[in-house]
Amino acid sequence: MRSLLPFVLLVAAPIAAFAQGDVQAPKGPWLTPGEVQAPKGPWWKPGEIQQPKGPWLKPGEIQVPKGIQAVQTLDKGCERRLSVVGDALFDFDKATLRPDAAETLSAAMPEIGKLGGKPQRIEGHTDAIGSDSYNMKLSEARAATVRNWLAAHNAVPAATPIKGYGKTVPIAPNTTSDGKDDPAGRQKNRRVEVVFATCT
Repeated sequence: MRSLLPFVLLVAAPIAAFAQGDVQAPKGPWLTPGEVQAPKGPWWKPGEIQQPKGPWLKPGEIQVPKGIQAVQTLDKGCERRLSVVGDALFDFDKATLRPDAAETLSAAMPEIGKLGGKPQRIEGHTDAIGSDSYNMKLSEARAATVRNWLAAHNAVPAATPIKGYGKTVPIAPNTTSDGKDDPAGRQKNRRVEVVFATCT
């Protein structure tokens, strides 16, 4: 009987302490055996794909350079050519300047000044779409429009000769090797060139 007394005291002491509030009971909630909690959060459903956002170029759509990016200087024999991308100056099938064309022509003026301001001629060129006669008239009208703007801004003489070449002098292919349309090549061909003589 005496041997059981220490054991009874050992068990009774924690029970008494718990009853008096000295020992805190652990808190739950507790999972019952076999119980599984479902994970939380927004989950993608299998096969669900988010749609990318943003302005995307359509196939075949080409960026139109403006300002100095639309002006290129080319040396060809005894000529220096200031070539301006036509799309930066004119809308499709038009010979009147776009509202923002002044930005590009103004960017060309310092180079025209460096070359003496008296070009031999101003040329117009088109891509290969349309008839020969139509493109010849369009290219000449565009060359005249550029000459008139530059003359009005004292960059070239008003009597500077103009010439339309239509689609007869391409600088890039109008079609790909398999015969399909080449929009990038056609854009390069649509241009106006201010031509200076470099050999005297």
